Amino acid sequence: MTTTTTPTSRPRPLRVAASIVGGLGALVSGLVGAGLLTSGQGGAVTGLISAAVALLAAFGFVITTEPRVTPLADPVDQAGRPLRPAEATPPAEAADPPASPAEGSTTP
Repeated sequence: MTTTTTPTSRPRPLRVAASIVGGLGALVSGLVGAGLLTSGQGGAVTGLISAAVALLAAFGFVITTEPRVTPLADPVDQAGRPLRPAEATPPAEAADPPASPAEGSTTP
């Protein structure tokens, strides 16, 4: 038996943000259509809304992704241990002697 979630049971931040921006754009268009704002003023307000959305999106992207990125200058895990490439041999295995060739094999 599987349980399904309804669309309202989880947050939808992108949908909310798009609704707010769309509502502000419709409000400005309505004010221009009603004659309360000139078309130049409406364009300026719409431009300010677009600039604010772009600025918030850029900062939001940086704030949410920056903690998840490993810095290249000093890569460490959450415990503070230095990270090393996957092909690097761990120190304990580096002291082991190389495996001997299988019997019957010929080497050139």
